[in-house]
Amino acid sequence: MAQIIALAPLVLVLSLALPAAALPTAEEALTSIGFPADAKRQVLQGKFVTTTLKPTSERELAMAIAFIVNKPPAALIEDAKKNLVAEVDPDTISRGIIPGDGSLDDFKGVSFGSDAAKQAKSFLEARPGENLNLSKAEIGGFEALAKQGGDAAAVEDQLRKLLLARFQSYHSKGLDGIAAYARSDDKQTDTGGDLRRAVEAAARLKKNAPHFFDMLLKYPESRPAGLEEEFSWTHYIAHNTPVFLLSHRVSMPDGDAWLLANRQFYVTASYNSVQIIAGFLPVESGTLVIYVNRTSTDQVTGFGGSTKRAMGTKVMTSQIEDLFKKAKAAAEK
Repeated sequence: MAQIIALAPLVLVLSLALPAAALPTAEEALTSIGFPADAKRQVLQGKFVTTTLKPTSERELAMAIAFIVNKPPAALIEDAKKNLVAEVDPDTISRGIIPGDGSLDDFKGVSFGSDAAKQAKSFLEARPGENLNLSKAEIGGFEALAKQGGDAAAVEDQLRKLLLARFQSYHSKGLDGIAAYARSDDKQTDTGGDLRRAVEAAARLKKNAPHFFDMLLKYPESRPAGLEEEFSWTHYIAHNTPVFLLSHRVSMPDGDAWLLANRQFYVTASYNSVQIIAGFLPVESGTLVIYVNRTSTDQVTGFGGSTKRAMGTKVMTSQIEDLFKKAKAAAEK
């Protein structure tokens, strides 16, 4: 499940949006999120401390991790902006920035690569289900292309248009602009709803960082002063399957601390969405990083769902910890 964290450029969860003089202590911050009582001691000893969180639905995997980096928050945030985590993730194939309102030219790098025929075939044969994350209208578009005898190049063109349309809908309407995935003739996965619940689960954020919390729920209507944001597309290997995903990354300073968030609001397959919330809190030895990941996936629903979620969360946590250890080592060079 490395894809669940791949694009986590150290994004946001901590309740830090207080005046600089009133920032929570490291212990308060860790406790408020649900870390064990001795987490501070372990973190200050240089350990990576993880904990599982209560999921907001039967298809959510939720976890948190905390660790210290021997750099101040301001320096570490620059590494996050450079997408350091993605750079150390071998499953990232390619990535592109989407400026302004977006255009097809911004997606010219979207390409299936060496197995283009196989990937194109999966889209041309798309039907409601869990193999691909497509709306009914998007499935209709690929069905029409199949009837026209579309080849891999034509499918890539159609995919670029799909990604642009998905981006522009979210960019202008936020969570309400995310089209549901068609799972059957009468069943859909409401990705926008999953992301909304993931944000609402950060109750302390609502209390201590109301403007940031409001932005996560009401973007683009809400854009607080000092907010920095970036949109991107990424070609990535998830569960040995190439996928394309769209991400919205935001960050905002608060005194010497920083709040960040990364939202994967569309992915072509494998899982549904990801909401990451993280915070960089200054401590004597550098920066306390607290990271929360809530991932929606239909793969952990149905019979044996609780066991699937437990196993999925365990695997995800292990992979996130491994990835952040690599990112930390790179940041501290």
